[in-house]
Amino acid sequence: MKYCIFIFLLTFAACQQKSDQKQEGDSGYTVINDTIPLTREKVQAGPVAAYSEKVKDPYNDWRFAVEVFETGQTFTYLMKIKYMELDAEDTLKIPNFGIMPKVEIQKGPAEQSCIVGFLDKKGVFKEYKSVAVEDKQLKIKTLRHYARTRYKVKK
Repeated sequence: MKYCIFIFLLTFAACQQKSDQKQEGDSGYTVINDTIPLTREKVQAGPVAAYSEKVKDPYNDWRFAVEVFETGQTFTYLMKIKYMELDAEDTLKIPNFGIMPKVEIQKGPAEQSCIVGFLDKKGVFKEYKSVAVEDKQLKIKTLRHYARTRYKVKK
C-alpha cells in the first residue's frame, strides 16, 4: 500500500513538472519566416515562365508548350500545357521559403520534355515537375517533394 501511494505521488510530480516546462517553452518563442503575404495584390496577366518546342510534323505547325501563370495565392501557380491539339492544366505549389517564389522552366532530357521548378534562396534551380511527351501522350510527373520547416527563435 505504501508503495502505491509513493508511485502515485511520484507520477503526479513528474506530470506536473512536464506541464510547467511546456508552458514556459511555448510562451518564450516566436515563429519567423512569415514575411511573404499568402495572397497577391496584383496577379500578372502573362506567363511568369514559358517553354516551347516545335513538334516534328510536315503538315502542321504544332507545338509542345508549357506556360506558368500566377494565381491569387502567392505560392500557387497554374501550368497550361499544349501538345498538338491537346490542352491541359496542372497546379504548381511552391513552398514558402521566406522569399517571393520565382518559377523557371528548363529543357528536359528528352525531346519534347521540360522540367518545371523554382529557385531557392541561393538562386539554385530546384526540379519539381516533369512535363513530357511519351509515345505521343502527354505525361506530367512530380519529380521531388519539398516542404518548409517553421523555425522558432527564443525571445
